Amino acid sequence: DIVGEKPCDMEVAKAEEDLLQLQISVDPPEYAVLEHVGYSVEKWPHVVPVLAKRLQLTADEQDELLLASMRHSGQGYFQTPISEPGRIGLRITSYRTSQVDGEIHLVYGHLRLTGSVAVQEKPHTIRCRGRTFTVLPEASPYSCTDGIDMCGVTVTLPHGATVVDTSDPDFAEICSQVIVPHGWNADLLSCRNAQRNTWPAYLTANSVAAGSCRFEDLGYMRPVGDSPLPTSFKFTGTSTSVRLLIELTSAGQVVWPTTKLSLQLTHFGELFARKHWAKQLGVSALTSDIGGFEEEKKQEKQNPVSGS
Repeated sequence: DIVGEKPCDMEVAKAEEDLLQLQISVDPPEYAVLEHVGYSVEKWPHVVPVLAKRLQLTADEQDELLLASMRHSGQGYFQTPISEPGRIGLRITSYRTSQVDGEIHLVYGHLRLTGSVAVQEKPHTIRCRGRTFTVLPEASPYSCTDGIDMCGVTVTLPHGATVVDTSDPDFAEICSQVIVPHGWNADLLSCRNAQRNTWPAYLTANSVAAGSCRFEDLGYMRPVGDSPLPTSFKFTGTSTSVRLLIELTSAGQVVWPTTKLSLQLTHFGELFARKHWAKQLGVSALTSDIGGFEEEKKQEKQNPVSGS
């Protein structure tokens, strides 16, 4: 049994409809199933790498399949998530092996399912030269007041985010498009000068001198720890209105899918795999005939076919 009972068409359609309601558009699935009999045990270690390449097995899946030569029978089920910018998916691999009279028999099924996710742009960001910028603590770029909510607060960079560096070749444009026209609910935006290991701060649109460097090395906001690439920062001032200017990578620009969506995709993937694997194997349920090989061998020995 490489997965379970074959689902009906209505079950598969309902699971796909539930995905669409969760705003995920499913790509045409990639799937395959095979039933091979009669590999010699001695040659199995040479057969598995060929099968692994053809079936795109991971190293762990290949190692599991190699164990078939050391046991009477076995089965495996692997599920691996696929995560790409703006996309979600999974790989499902299922197999069953049986060793009969020095030969290994295999039934194998594979599915790769992906879909595009309706992602939401992270709020309070400004785009410049195809790059995305925001501040910590989070604030609207259009706020013209001077907040002090950062005082005494420690912030941590989102996954993949970096502090804007003044040695960036595009910094002049970043300053003119991200800092100068926007208030960011602060007087100052702090950046980094990696070459000098300092933290300069620039005046926002809330000042008549917007874009000017007010401090060469701001003392009110310092990195936490001694790492050369800090990820946490503490605002030590009591009344200074300053935020940290950061750049978001693609991983940090979107609100990723919920657990509910991931579970629903997995549910649809399993149903789809069982339906199409069963169809290709020509069975009503995914119970392979491997278990019958031993009985067939016994029957052949008890009732040898006579030559005509």
